[in-house]
Amino acid sequence: MRNRSFFGIALASAALLLLFAACSSSVVSVPSPDKNLVISISEDTGQLLLSIDYKGERLISPSPVGMEFEEGSFGAGVKMKPGKLESVTDDYDMPVGKASHIHSVSNQRVVSLTSPDGRKVDICLRAFNDGVAFRYLFPEQEGIDSLRIRSELMDLHPTGDPILKAMYLPGLVCSHESPYTTLRLSEHNVGKTADMPVLLSYDSGAFLALTEAMVVDFAGMRVMAENSTLKGVLTPRMDKPEYSVLADLPHRSPWRVFLVSDRAGALMESNILTTLCDPCEETDLSWVKPGKATWPWWNGYQSSPEAKKGDLQTVNFNISKEYIDFCVANGIEYHSISGILNSNGSEVVWYAKVDRVPGAPGDEDCPTETYPGFDIKPICDYAKQKGVDMRVWVHWEALANDIEGSFKKFQELGIKGMMVDFMDRDDQEMIEYQKRVLELAMKYHLHIQFHGASKPSGLQRTYPCEFTRENTLNYEVYKWDYARQMGADHDLNMPFTRCLAGPADYHLGGFLSLPYDDYKVSPLHPYVTSTRCHMLAMYVTLESSLHLVSDAPANYENQPGFEFIKEVPTVWDETIVPQAKLDEYVVTARRKADKWFVGAIGNHSARDISLPLDFLGDGEYTMELFTDAEDTDTDPNHLEKKVLQVKKTDTIDVHLAASGGFAAILKP
Repeated sequence: MRNRSFFGIALASAALLLLFAACSSSVVSVPSPDKNLVISISEDTGQLLLSIDYKGERLISPSPVGMEFEEGSFGAGVKMKPGKLESVTDDYDMPVGKASHIHSVSNQRVVSLTSPDGRKVDICLRAFNDGVAFRYLFPEQEGIDSLRIRSELMDLHPTGDPILKAMYLPGLVCSHESPYTTLRLSEHNVGKTADMPVLLSYDSGAFLALTEAMVVDFAGMRVMAENSTLKGVLTPRMDKPEYSVLADLPHRSPWRVFLVSDRAGALMESNILTTLCDPCEETDLSWVKPGKATWPWWNGYQSSPEAKKGDLQTVNFNISKEYIDFCVANGIEYHSISGILNSNGSEVVWYAKVDRVPGAPGDEDCPTETYPGFDIKPICDYAKQKGVDMRVWVHWEALANDIEGSFKKFQELGIKGMMVDFMDRDDQEMIEYQKRVLELAMKYHLHIQFHGASKPSGLQRTYPCEFTRENTLNYEVYKWDYARQMGADHDLNMPFTRCLAGPADYHLGGFLSLPYDDYKVSPLHPYVTSTRCHMLAMYVTLESSLHLVSDAPANYENQPGFEFIKEVPTVWDETIVPQAKLDEYVVTARRKADKWFVGAIGNHSARDISLPLDFLGDGEYTMELFTDAEDTDTDPNHLEKKVLQVKKTDTIDVHLAASGGFAAILKP
């Protein structure tokens, strides 16, 4: 007898919308350990409804959740059986990220839903002190072996009319890089989907950010704001767009995560996403080496005139040699090769095109072979001799031709990681491709930087080789005409939205700043539009286990503030956000061993900040403080550096210029 696909016999008509139903109007709730947060499901008129309460305030009114399957409606007569409320304690170490050790306590309950004919779906509810989450579990069942999901129902009804901050995307296939829109929820009827995380700011002072955790073997989710409702939208498959998810049983959805607090900084400090992901299966992670990296593409491969003399091989070796020597002199762990300069000085991809199928039309990109006339091995050998690790850029389709073969070749050459670019999708197929890349990168001890990719979802716990992701409009656009979308105000959106999902690559390190009104496009040696101190602070504000040092070495030589970039780590033992005000400023403090690094960025307006240093330990600290100079309105590259003796009972008063910031290193 042929097995049925999930939920039985296919209907001749179009698929029906699934609205989970329960057998009574009972409410099943899971409170946070401190009892301030409650996530609940209830049944009313044949719908399963989700609600969220925080400190006695209803943030999400009862809102329909469920699925749309190919076959039948899973609804009528369903029985809801709540499991036991359990306390979950999770202690784990992280070789990457914003905290080296995480201690998590939460409450959890699994609710089983059973249809009259015995078919089952479970919903797992989880409540932390700083957020709640839920996911669907699809267990093995007799006579049922497959799952066909058309879409997921999640129509959230926030109470009141909170302010929504969202990044709208131009379509299903895009780089996931757009400016942010900040309006009342009722005003967000733009007819486009927004990437997660999105942030709701309530008039009561509460904040709620919506995102996902453990996005594997599923489609990514976006949201659409429509008629004061936030609707979850699963991305359809490219090969079979009538479906979003095709899978065998058992299966599970990603976690739908709601970070909640009345302190914006608490959302940034949260470790919920990594906690909700599976532990790493590999026990020896000594090869995982976070750090900073050159990125010559951003500055147009700028180097000395002497380095650019000679044939193709000589020129590209000499350019890389200058960058590698720069890494050695300044403690930068990685040198990156994204492309090379050909004989006429234009950029070409560093790897070759090969004819894999003789007689067939077209060649394929092949990362196991280099561009004709170029050999990457001498560069890798020189870097190894100097103690600098190498990394490369690769297009995802080129890598897809032979992922494992490419990784074997990279390992032979001594290459330690790569940027995988231009995926531009978050459908199930692309999510599965990314998982395959991460699995093989763990096998071959390579780090991964995803570009043109969907949001992170905490997977750096499962795959610590994932160092960072782009998934945001970032400083690379200063190279062309989109720079008017950039600036300090856009930077300030990052910690309140995108960075809540995890590490963000932002192409940091631009040391040529102009006042915003004087900005001009320069593909070589690009200009930025914030102060030097704002740029330094971004290395602390943004989490990334692989921060880029993007500018040309010559632009850093003898420049004030570069000593901060040389010393700032990319992974941390502890992170706190002592001050944060939406759209105005944020102060982030991160600890590595016994040193604290502090970064503050502001918006386009100048302001004064008073920062208590009560996050410090006992005893006195030496503070190296980098602040905006008095003339940054005319020359934003200027800064002032002071050395102070401070202790945790002190408060420092700092002036932030327009588009400014400050940075500090505190040592016992």
